[in-house]
Parts: sequence; C-alpha cells; structure tokens
Amino acid sequence: MWQHEDTEIQHAEDVHDEARGMRGVRFTIDIGHIDPLDAAALWWDQHGQARELFPGTACTMQSGSYREPSFVLRTSVDLPGIGAFMQTARYSAQRESPDVVVISADVFEENMLWSRGIVTSRFSPGSGGTTQLEVTSLYAPRVPITILNQASFAAARAHQRRYLSGRRPTAEEREQFLAAIGAV
Repeated sequence: MWQHEDTEIQHAEDVHDEARGMRGVRFTIDIGHIDPLDAAALWWDQHGQARELFPGTACTMQSGSYREPSFVLRTSVDLPGIGAFMQTARYSAQRESPDVVVISADVFEENMLWSRGIVTSRFSPGSGGTTQLEVTSLYAPRVPITILNQASFAAARAHQRRYLSGRRPTAEEREQFLAAIGAV
C-alpha cells in the first residue's frame, strides 16, 4: 500500500506494469460538487489547465483538436530548480457510461523525469452529489518514483481546488468535450 499523509487521497496503492517496465500509483480523490462530465471537460482543455495551474506553460497542438476523441499536445515550461521541461502526450477520451468518463494521457516523449508515462483519469459520480476522480499514473522513471507519485497527488489536489472554488467549464469547453466523446 502506498504510504501517504494526505487524508483527502483515498484508496491509494502502488501499481506496476511489469511488461512495460512501469510503476506508479493509483488513488481516488473526491473533487467536490461538480458533474463528472463538467470536471472532465475542464481536465480535457489542456490549454486552460496550463493557464490556470501552470502559468507560463506553452502548449502546441501537434495533431487533432479538443473536439476529437484524441489529440497530441506538446507542452513546455520552465520549472524552478530544473529548467526547461517539455513533454508530448497523446490524450484520448471515452465515455464508459452516461455518468463516467475516462481521459488517458500517453506521454511518449522522453524527458528528464521519465522515458514514458501513462496517466488515466476516471471521472464518476461519488456520494452526496460529488464526483470521484480515480487516477492511475504509471511511469518508466528516471527519478525516484516517489517524486512522480507526489506530483500526481499534487496535480489532483490542484484540480480539486479548481472545482471546489467554483470553476466550471465554459460553454465552449463543455461543447468541445461532448463532441470529443460523441455526446452531441
């Protein structure tokens, strides 16, 4: 079992994909009173995420668009103490059921932190009208895996703060995401 101090993170555990030589963490976090599709729409908009969570990040769409079920995006940002950080990832979205959406990111470009990463984010109804976010982060790490696991926790908490502060998708963000999952 993954050891953590944060009581907001539920059901955390170490995960391994021996065939790919990857390891990481799976956890669940309650992200508040937001519809799962709205939460996923905010997550899907990587340009919006970058502006709100990581100011100064440059995003370049390599292929596809936010209206399609898959796109490739290159991001770069200067990280304090590290310097220039770049990643290229293929994002894909699918609707598992009317209330459940899964967004996957296959981070296939090698960088200073990993040679490959796969992150799956599953948005589903929680108790009392909340939404549960289940994250599975797997990496072929170049740094200690605990650093990448902590970064996954921190990213989920940052998204949680967006939702709890009342941030909801714009009409355009929602419409793009619904088009991507074939719901329009």
